[in-house]
Amino acid sequence: MASGIDTGRPQAPLTDRPPTVSPNQPVARTRPRSRYLDALRAAAIVRVYLHHTLWISWLTVIFPSMSVMFALAGCLTASSLDRRGGIGTVRTRTRRLLPPLWALALIATPVMLAHGWLVDPDSPLHWPDLAWWLFPLANPPASSWGLPFALALWYLRAYLWLVLLSPILWWAYRRWPLPTLLAPMAAAALFYSPLVNLPADKVTDVVLSTATYGTCWLIGFARYTRQLDRLPGWACAVLVAALTGAGLGWAAFHGGVANLSDDALADLLWGTGYALGLMRVRPTLAWLARTPRLSRLVSLINARSVTIYVWHLPALFATAALLKLAGVNVDSAGGMALTLVAGSVLTALAVMATGWIEDLAAHRRPAIIPPAATAQPAPTGQPVPVPSAA
Repeated sequence: MASGIDTGRPQAPLTDRPPTVSPNQPVARTRPRSRYLDALRAAAIVRVYLHHTLWISWLTVIFPSMSVMFALAGCLTASSLDRRGGIGTVRTRTRRLLPPLWALALIATPVMLAHGWLVDPDSPLHWPDLAWWLFPLANPPASSWGLPFALALWYLRAYLWLVLLSPILWWAYRRWPLPTLLAPMAAAALFYSPLVNLPADKVTDVVLSTATYGTCWLIGFARYTRQLDRLPGWACAVLVAALTGAGLGWAAFHGGVANLSDDALADLLWGTGYALGLMRVRPTLAWLARTPRLSRLVSLINARSVTIYVWHLPALFATAALLKLAGVNVDSAGGMALTLVAGSVLTALAVMATGWIEDLAAHRRPAIIPPAATAQPAPTGQPVPVPSAA
């Protein structure tokens, strides 16, 4: 999943842009590997996996993975827009995103058909909807039996839409940074308010997810252009406290803080504030290099982020089904522990079996287990004109 989705060869680093200089001054732009951003994405993927394994609602409060992943993806997309332009960025981003989804579709759709998808009384197949498995502008369909195959794919749909919109967002952000940054969150807050009553359909799903995570995506733009660095630390802390505090306060009166992710507006405020704080800081994480095993794990998760994301739920549901057949109570503490261990094994096997597709999509040498990452220098060129401080 990527999550943010990584870019580059032989393995994609998440990168930070060097300090902004005068637009008239040439600069050699090298993009050293940011282990901090790598670690954030790995933590986000692990948190998603743990949440879907243990279903502990507090995990979303502790670390709102989706908001962080969209902010990371926005930072990577801004880097790509700077280097490749709009068309090249859309082509590269979609090329990196779609092949792991297609691999899942090649397995999921025949299995669901074999289990009676055509006559499913709750979710029958409409053949034209299979197109969403090829290009997920809407959620890929699934039978009621095969729901785990598609349950988490809304993230890929939202990611794809933000990629397609990114050339326009980049153009607008460079001219009107603050209004562009705030517009998606303001729209989402309006849509979630009683003032707007949107119908429950595929178009609404797209509009809501794009608006909800659009500001996080643009916070990634602000990190890449170092606009966030121009924001004083105390001012950023105030903004983070205001957003997260508003999210917690709203949740406290609408279902409780533990169920924050169940309230769309609370989740929007909390996740956006959280992502803002994480994107503002720039720790080097030098200690990670002194822990080789943990550093290697971070690299592995980053190299297989999309594959892990699309396969972890089917693997976990298959694990639960097998444990139930063996007479294990998966809702008990011991059952959840077994699910965590066995699910990790099944997920790892699925990733080893199909993860090489991410290598092909990234124009890397395919490998069952990806090699250790090495940073690649970026081509030199003129720095992107950075908009005035927001």
